[in-house]
Amino acid sequence: MGKSNNITSNKVCNFIDSIRDEIIDFTLDCIKQSSETPPGDETAIAELIKKKAIAWGIGKPEVIAKKQNRPNIIFSLKGQGKGKKLVLSGHLDTCTLGDSKNWKVIDPARPAIVNNRLYGRGSTDMKGALVGMLAAAYAIKSMKIPFNGELALMFTADEEGECAYGAKYLTEIGFDADVIILGEPSGEKKNFDTIGIASRGILLGKVIIHGTQMHSSISDRSGCINASVKMAKVLLEFANNLKKHLRFESKKLYPLGPTITPGVTIEGGVFYGIVPGLAGFGLDLRVIPGMEFEILKEDIENFLKKLKEADKELDAEFVIKEPTIDSWVPAAEIDERHPIVESCISSAKRVLGYEPLKVGVPFGTESSFYVNGLGIPTVSSFGPGFIKLAHGPDEYVETKAIIDAAKIYALTALKYLNDF
Repeated sequence: MGKSNNITSNKVCNFIDSIRDEIIDFTLDCIKQSSETPPGDETAIAELIKKKAIAWGIGKPEVIAKKQNRPNIIFSLKGQGKGKKLVLSGHLDTCTLGDSKNWKVIDPARPAIVNNRLYGRGSTDMKGALVGMLAAAYAIKSMKIPFNGELALMFTADEEGECAYGAKYLTEIGFDADVIILGEPSGEKKNFDTIGIASRGILLGKVIIHGTQMHSSISDRSGCINASVKMAKVLLEFANNLKKHLRFESKKLYPLGPTITPGVTIEGGVFYGIVPGLAGFGLDLRVIPGMEFEILKEDIENFLKKLKEADKELDAEFVIKEPTIDSWVPAAEIDERHPIVESCISSAKRVLGYEPLKVGVPFGTESSFYVNGLGIPTVSSFGPGFIKLAHGPDEYVETKAIIDAAKIYALTALKYLNDF
């Protein structure tokens, strides 16, 4: 890195350090704004962020909403001349709080800082990242650092739900970008020690088993088929043997292939005194890049067919909606040699002293919509915090990680847009 670039980087990082307290205080304010999905309402956090962005002079906020209380907000800083457009993105909503009795460090209704950790729902997933992105743009603007093209911030609704009001909706109406970085928490052992260059997709369906409903007092007579018992056997077969019957290519990022979880829901029977005539279980299958809906559906149906051939009494079917958001979201990945990946890694190393490891994250992200729907290369996960803390009690993000995130995002944007 040249001398002038070192000077620029130092200016940006020093500015971020100078507003450290403001950044942390604002993150705490954001976490105090409940934005749980369900029920789903991001208006409070969106308004707070809009006001801060306006105060910091980060473009004119644009609100895009399919439903009034599910806003998506976009800010944009225009550089000099034509160039690339980089979007820093994250979601405004959080998962539900859960049982507050399981929170041991703080009262979850009162987010707080304890031992340099900011505790509260949404701290690591992912309001810390959102504020880091805002602070990065503020630093670039305040220091009047020249850059080419455009730096945009896009904060979405409904990620913890079905993305119907967020990423999916934005993909349907369309927007332009050369590349997107999602601020999902990417720490495994240390903050920013990985960068997610792929994320898994999901297939959701049901296996339904038909039996013979009758009086339970005669269930030991011939001709009685207990659908719940048959279901239990099929569920075990799916858990133990389905993967061997799926067609997929092993990937370096996903050496274990897809993850199969049958029985995420179970239903069957009517009441005491009645032999169950119908039973079923939900199938949750996390797919890896390259797996396709029609092939996967065919493989599952063929596996079930083999089970039926082995058990002539088994009357079962695989039920799934045609590819929609509530049944199928494909996996996504970005070329590990893409300039934005290298920009992220080199910037993180400059700030932290170590390089993030390129990984495929086990969970799904909004990148599935942006990559598969719009063809926009997207980094699936690159943000402060640890995914193991997300969605659980005592969720926190380290205050230092938020400041480091702001620096990393700013340097990444400048490197990618200016190629320095």
